[in-house]
Amino acid sequence: MHMLFRMFGPRRRKNQEEIAARAAEVIVQVLFDVGLDRFLAGTMLLDRRFRLHFYAVPPQSPATVLASIPMHELCEARVFRAQVVRAGIDAPTLAIQARIMADAVVRELRARSPALCALPAARHERRRLLRTR
Repeated sequence: MHMLFRMFGPRRRKNQEEIAARAAEVIVQVLFDVGLDRFLAGTMLLDRRFRLHFYAVPPQSPATVLASIPMHELCEARVFRAQVVRAGIDAPTLAIQARIMADAVVRELRARSPALCALPAARHERRRLLRTR
């Protein structure tokens, strides 16, 4: 029954806040997996299903990519590097810095993708709009 609901039931639309939260998760995971230098040399991609992917080298098929941003192009990358090097992999510092970096990633992806701009900013805004109608 659950499978039928997932196939034919209404799908929840993503929002920009969820994508920013997922970006922070991806940043932390990549830092632990490949390290700071390879992370800052890589690229974050947003696909057509609004999923974030990290690649050390961008993939060859840009047809499935809505937008991409090389990490070294972000102004926040220098501050991020300095903070992570200074504090190490300290969980509270890393969480704060990853969120700042994720906000920068989403800001740049939003500037490059009209489809991402069309998503609602947060989930609760949609509910509020529905209640006022």
